[in-house]
Amino acid sequence: MPIAVKPAPTDLGPRTCVGGLSRRRFFVGTAAVSGLLVAGCARSTNADGASVDMRTVTSSLGTYDIPVTPKRVVAIDSRLDLEPAVAMGLPVVAYSFDAAEPWVPADPTAQVFEAPVNVEAILALEPDLIICTDIGEASDMWPLEQLSKTAPVLPMDFTRPWRENIDQLASWLERTDNSEVRQVIGGYEDKAAGLRERHAKTIASKQIILLNYVNEKVNGVNRKGISAQVAEDLGVRVLWPVEGQQEISTENLVTSLDEADGMIVTTAPGVDPVTDDRAMWNRIRSVRNDDVVYTGGNINYGSVYTATRTLDYFDDLFTRLEN
Repeated sequence: MPIAVKPAPTDLGPRTCVGGLSRRRFFVGTAAVSGLLVAGCARSTNADGASVDMRTVTSSLGTYDIPVTPKRVVAIDSRLDLEPAVAMGLPVVAYSFDAAEPWVPADPTAQVFEAPVNVEAILALEPDLIICTDIGEASDMWPLEQLSKTAPVLPMDFTRPWRENIDQLASWLERTDNSEVRQVIGGYEDKAAGLRERHAKTIASKQIILLNYVNEKVNGVNRKGISAQVAEDLGVRVLWPVEGQQEISTENLVTSLDEADGMIVTTAPGVDPVTDDRAMWNRIRSVRNDDVVYTGGNINYGSVYTATRTLDYFDDLFTRLEN
């Protein structure tokens, strides 16, 4: 049975620019971003009969109650759902899709399920809160409707920047002033500000390309992905050789990429076009100049931890371009 869900869907709104967002806006302006409606507080009982404080929230799934202090949280997606949950200091007992990237301080004892997630396996964990990506349509990978019959679900809007999703989650959970949230967001802001100051001339004068390299194929990146959002925060001049994540053919590598002064390439650990001996790749200007950074991890999607890690890759690239 759904848990206190009333059919009152709320449009969470379109993607907006993340550039210029300040820590003050995060902590003070959250309510304006979130569209959160609080209908009051209540008390319920858990499976052990203990009293639990609840609060009523409204999301794209409707209006329903969530625990004020959840004890067993499941984050469905290891990228878009897990990172905000960890930033909130939530007790995540399980997540799915893939093991968390090494820069995400997830609980090592949390169970990791294969994707698409088995809803019955989630039910067996007896979660009191689930966080799940909302792509705007029914999906086996993010089965919002089925999961909402297991426990209250807070949806992370796939179309919104990582920062807005953290704003929204903090509002739902009344954690906008939480010290853990302040620390992790502040860490990103301070690091980004340092890069902008330290590499101001390079940021203003150089053109960068963001790429994926998967299964010996070179592709563009999602313009709403983490690397693109971080580039926007830094004011980087980004070139887009193809639309979205389209593949760049081997014969077009040089003509498509040679205009870039430097590149950040998302790769799996220990894999890059050079180790795969792609002769055409080695003819690209920035490759010849060693002005390419290979991530060795997925920075396409995620939240504050992946964004913070992505700052390191930009720092590395800018330093290369300055030497």
